[in-house]
Amino acid sequence: MAKGVSQFDSPQEKEAYVQGMFDSIAPRYDLLNRLMAANLDQRWRRRAAREAVGAGRGPFLDVGAGTGDLTFALARAAPRARVLGLDLARGMLARGRAKKAFDPHRMGMVHASGLAIPAREGAFEGITNAFVLRNLADQGAFFREALRALQPGGRLVSLEINRPPGRVFGPLYRFYFLGVMPRVMRRLSGNPEAYGYLADSVARVDPPDVIARRMGEAGFAHVEATPLLRGAVVLFVAEKAA
Repeated sequence: MAKGVSQFDSPQEKEAYVQGMFDSIAPRYDLLNRLMAANLDQRWRRRAAREAVGAGRGPFLDVGAGTGDLTFALARAAPRARVLGLDLARGMLARGRAKKAFDPHRMGMVHASGLAIPAREGAFEGITNAFVLRNLADQGAFFREALRALQPGGRLVSLEINRPPGRVFGPLYRFYFLGVMPRVMRRLSGNPEAYGYLADSVARVDPPDVIARRMGEAGFAHVEATPLLRGAVVLFVAEKAA
């Protein structure tokens, strides 16, 4: 039976579950991601990378990097900077390291938690994540940790799924993401439980204003939330005070 997003007794239990789930779907993750987002996710990742780069000196960190799509987008947006991808799932990181886009001379894939970034204070010019926030064991703790690891004036840039408004598009979105896609993903992934959890996480994702407020409460000086695809996805840009 799929684990629901509210059925964990501790942050540690949720982290362990998410790690195991993503390890199990790593071999088919890229294919399933493209099908689920109709390849639009690559465009959104490129935009997130551009927002995060700033002066382009780096280094940059992608949290919940998975197989590296946003990590590689960061590397392309800042071609001279050091870029790191961080993830709980070793299987996902291994897939990222095996891709042609991975450059070991200026890129790294690190097995760690976004709640305990293994870096000194002010280490990064920018930190990104794509469709990770709803899977975090403690969202507020991640925002505080990202703030600590950012340089003054640095940016945290996050992409996240949203439940879009509208009397036509909203119901169509829910039918697709909560009805059609979970059934397709369960069949193709080989792990029905994983996509049951992911569908539940989409259904329960926090509204953009709640996420933006948490970023502000963590200490970010300025937060913007920009809807994409009629609000089905939101781009958050949070700046640390200079």
